[in-house]
Amino acid sequence: MPKGIKVFYGWWIVAASFVLFTVVGGTTFYGFTAFFNPIVTEMRWTRAQTSLAFSLRSVENGFVQPIVGFFVDRIGPRKCVFLGVLLTGAALLLMSRVDSLPSFYGTFLLLALGGTAALGIPQYTAIANWFRRRRSLAMGVLSAGFGLSGVMTPILVLLIQTYDWRITMVIVGILVIAIGTPLSLLVRHKPEQYGYLPDGDKTSLKIDSGGVEGREGVIEGEGMSVKQALKTRTYWLLLLVFLFPGFSMSAIMVHEMPFLISVGISENLAGFTMLGITAFSLIGRVGFSWLGDTYDKRRLLAIAFVLQTIGVFIFANIQSPWMIIPFLLTFGPGYGAPLPLLPAIQADYFGTKSFASIQGLFAIGWVIPGIIAPFLAGWIYDVQGSYRLAFIIFAVLCSFAIPFIFIVKRAQPG
Repeated sequence: MPKGIKVFYGWWIVAASFVLFTVVGGTTFYGFTAFFNPIVTEMRWTRAQTSLAFSLRSVENGFVQPIVGFFVDRIGPRKCVFLGVLLTGAALLLMSRVDSLPSFYGTFLLLALGGTAALGIPQYTAIANWFRRRRSLAMGVLSAGFGLSGVMTPILVLLIQTYDWRITMVIVGILVIAIGTPLSLLVRHKPEQYGYLPDGDKTSLKIDSGGVEGREGVIEGEGMSVKQALKTRTYWLLLLVFLFPGFSMSAIMVHEMPFLISVGISENLAGFTMLGITAFSLIGRVGFSWLGDTYDKRRLLAIAFVLQTIGVFIFANIQSPWMIIPFLLTFGPGYGAPLPLLPAIQADYFGTKSFASIQGLFAIGWVIPGIIAPFLAGWIYDVQGSYRLAFIIFAVLCSFAIPFIFIVKRAQPG
């Protein structure tokens, strides 16, 4: 723990996690679209076969995230992040040696396991504990690390063009371990364990079981248990809000470059489009989360889902490079805003007692679209020679989240 530094330590956790999200997340999540076509070309697999790896990853995440959440609540986030970084780096090194579909699927599942432990639940749990009044903003800044991580996509494209995809896997595997390991050690669980209070306050705040701030003393770990949360209507409605936009997000993260290349966009511009998505998502990640500490998060989320729906419709109909601009202006902020706002609203509504475990269970809302969307998009392309129908379907599904967010109410323990 740094001494003699006046900056509240919670912001050091945000900074370390920001870099982890940028480098590790940019390589294993956004950047993987750069590997898609080179792998398909060399291995002569169909797009559906290759996309199945991403569906398998979502199946694994559905099982692993609740387990990761359980362990984070009990042993803290630091150990999970440390182990996750090592597994991620090892998986990238192993993937450089794959020579069959089974070996590809196996290493991809190891990569998914490492990424789940290294990124997401551990960091959001730490931030939920270290911040109360500025929780939404802190989560927005943290999420901006993922927003910046799109810069890894054109870097990966350049490395693949200069060397090949296998050597690039080795390079980024070593990079993930070298950068991620020391940063993982900076993550801490709860401020009270180190003599701090949330937000660096000198006097305490009280958070009731629903996450509402009061003016009394603080009682550490208040909020609902997993069992209490699962009995509420709020949990299941938020689960649906997680689910519907997941189809378009899952498909675009895998097929963005293959889709754009299929309609005549250059490989380099397609790579920079992913950077554009993440760059414009910063408007939603930081701007909307800053507003979320003052205004109703549900209304902000509704605006985000409208923007995201419009953006996916535009994406489905891209035919020339100029159409990428309105796509980025709508989809980017619409995609970025829910990423910090949903964990923030979870902390507000359920408290922080079992934050990681509850967030892990919310992963169910990502599993179904994560399984279906990448494979379905690849299959539709294999059958029709075009991705457009797939993304029109995903845009319609995304719009379903808009009415559901308005009927979400603060949970009351049963």
